[in-house]
Amino acid sequence: MFNDRSTNLSPEEERFLDAAEYGNVPVVRRMLEESESLNVNCVDYMGQNALQLSVANEHLEVIELLLKIDNLSRVGDGLLLAISKGYVRIVEAILNHHLFATTHTLALSPDQYKPEYNDFYAYDEDGTRFSHDITPIILAAHCQEYEIVHILLRRGARIDRPHDYFCKCKVCTENQLTDSFSHSRSRINAYRGLANPAYLSLSSEDPVLTALELSNELNVLANIEKEFKVS
Repeated sequence: MFNDRSTNLSPEEERFLDAAEYGNVPVVRRMLEESESLNVNCVDYMGQNALQLSVANEHLEVIELLLKIDNLSRVGDGLLLAISKGYVRIVEAILNHHLFATTHTLALSPDQYKPEYNDFYAYDEDGTRFSHDITPIILAAHCQEYEIVHILLRRGARIDRPHDYFCKCKVCTENQLTDSFSHSRSRINAYRGLANPAYLSLSSEDPVLTALELSNELNVLANIEKEFKVS
């Protein structure tokens, strides 16, 4: 049922992951300060590292300790998980990580990250549980997390409007040829975020007008793209 990863963990790594999962701050702090052999990015049998485990269980103090580690992996997964659970304080803590220092980084989805950011998200079957075209602000809108949407908007994050369906730019052409399903899914996810009340009310000067414009646009798309039709 699960990958046989736990058998590859050392006793030290097992203790570290348990401490992160159960919020044992003194143990986590001591191991980070004293152990020279500890692999801070080790994963349990479910493929979750210490950051993911501590976020899932809402252990803010442990998360703050982990975020001080230079080579910590899966920070992007941690942010998406915190957003999906509505953990505002954890979202704020993770956004203070140096990898989110620029708006450009915050706006990227897992699919858009360059090779140098490979460890920012997990790409195996046990890694990120979110669609690879999802950005933090799209996920926050989908989850109707108004406060988190507001935080992300203040940091400059926005949901980009999808290109016209008949767009022949290089990116759209490549996406349609490579994986048309993923291309359509990314368009739907973007429109779901744009049309969500949490995003509309906080990002638009005239939410009612914007909602009407989106409604008309989606009605047109429903006659072109099968995925936009209501069954």
